[in-house]
Amino acid sequence: MTRWQLGLGWLTSWLYNRIQALVQAKQWHWLLLLVWMLPLLLAGFFDLDHQSLMAHDEGLYARRARVIVDTGDWVHPWATPHHKTPGPYWVVAAFIQVLGRHEVAVRLPSVLASIGCIWLTYAIGRRLLTPTAALLGALSLGVAPLWLQYSRLATPDVMFSGLILLAVWLLLSADGEPSQRSRWLCFGAGASLGTTVLIRSALAAVPMACLLPYLLLSGRSHLKQWSFYWGGLVGLLPTAIWVWLCWRRYDMAVINALLNFPVNQSLTAERAKSPLFYLFNLLVNDFLWVFFALGAVILLLIRFVRSKDNLKYICQPLFSLLLLYPLLYLGVLSFASTKLPHYAIPVYPFLALLTGYAMERLVQATPNRQLKVWLSGVNGLLLFLGGILAVAAGLALTTEVLPSTEAVRPYAPIALSLGTVWCGAGLLWFCSQDGRFQDGRSRSHWPQQGISWLVLLILGHWISLTVAWGTAGLGNVNPEMKALLIRDDVQLLLQTEPVNFSPGLNSKRGTLLRFYTPNPGKKLPSLDQVDINDYLWIEESELLTLSQPYDSLGQIKQTHLVHIRAQ
Repeated sequence: MTRWQLGLGWLTSWLYNRIQALVQAKQWHWLLLLVWMLPLLLAGFFDLDHQSLMAHDEGLYARRARVIVDTGDWVHPWATPHHKTPGPYWVVAAFIQVLGRHEVAVRLPSVLASIGCIWLTYAIGRRLLTPTAALLGALSLGVAPLWLQYSRLATPDVMFSGLILLAVWLLLSADGEPSQRSRWLCFGAGASLGTTVLIRSALAAVPMACLLPYLLLSGRSHLKQWSFYWGGLVGLLPTAIWVWLCWRRYDMAVINALLNFPVNQSLTAERAKSPLFYLFNLLVNDFLWVFFALGAVILLLIRFVRSKDNLKYICQPLFSLLLLYPLLYLGVLSFASTKLPHYAIPVYPFLALLTGYAMERLVQATPNRQLKVWLSGVNGLLLFLGGILAVAAGLALTTEVLPSTEAVRPYAPIALSLGTVWCGAGLLWFCSQDGRFQDGRSRSHWPQQGISWLVLLILGHWISLTVAWGTAGLGNVNPEMKALLIRDDVQLLLQTEPVNFSPGLNSKRGTLLRFYTPNPGKKLPSLDQVDINDYLWIEESELLTLSQPYDSLGQIKQTHLVHIRAQ
């Protein structure tokens, strides 16, 4: 063997020993996961000058929460019957009251919920799999791009996922426990599922329906527990009280609004997409890890086919929760005509556990020709893609030869870190003799190589995503708006003067401006009602019909902040 191979073999052995020590120290896994997630979730998070909300859906949830805070009406501060349950608004409004009206306040609930979801994913994995697979799965969930994005957005998707995971963990914990403790755990699971209605309205029916195979096959004892149903009623109680209070104001109109919205959404053709939308979406938004998850699905199906007692195998929670639940969830979503990537967020923790299962099986596998060919293909692809990313990043940082170099350059450090790691993972494989590390003895070092390869991939994604959120301004979704709002002269004006909204104001920008404007005025029914010395957010196209003279104080795309002056 060459010195290079011996040195690389020593490095992987050293890394493997350190990883093994971490894996065996199960009491520290919770802290390890927290340390793993905090940089991902908080990189650039508190830089308010470079943070701005996404119009849909962040702006909608933030604006509605602000209305609750401003009016003091926590039941129904809107003029017409609202079409969603108010759980997310209440949470965001509470954080606004405590922390103030800014991006940190409205996004912090998702950050905290994400940490809870990572811990719950690990806890569920400990019960369904091994601690190693659970840890690998939880680590991979943190670096799933779409999951991380919505963990830092002011939307209810991650909170919703957390309630589902809490219910599943409580149900799994109830198995084998004394009757008194089991009843309380089932009560908590029912309450958690009931609360999902407050957070996600009609969409809460999807996880409840998809959990039925588990409850009917693996958790039949839970269905016999009256505490489970009592917990569900307690969880539904806040929603029921809110509906009753709204019904007193609007009669059946509020019921119709809640029922008609999901029906209209499911039937609309505006966002109709292919039934394979979520599969293709996962290939992009859960890149790399989704292939491990698909491999785990194949392994579980092979185990099912080879099982001597298929019925007994189906009744295991491993099958009903890790295989049937995510497949059913994605299947149900695929039937609806409205398909949006974030609807699949609650599936990601279960896909992460499948990823952890596949990773552990890969490391434990006996190296053979078939495995070597498969890994050679994967690492060849990683080398190719990593090389392209690294070269492109280098060109963007040092030259002007790439098209739209100025637009691409902020993302170059991300591409460079990810490309370097992918190249390193590929080299780690191809620099080993016969696809294995050997140290002159007969013993194969495949486990060391395998776990080092996996950790390099996961750690590489962690570095690139941390760099991305810390440097590329991914949390600054509307930078032009934020740049105007933080100008000293505009800030002073907005703090002291009420600003009205024109009748034709752009919907998305109008949503955000109603949240950001410190002293929001009224929406004018027509421009004829504009008075001298008024301040107004107005569209560029409407300025042509404005009869009074004005001064434009700033512009956000086609939206202007103007001051109406005397003739």
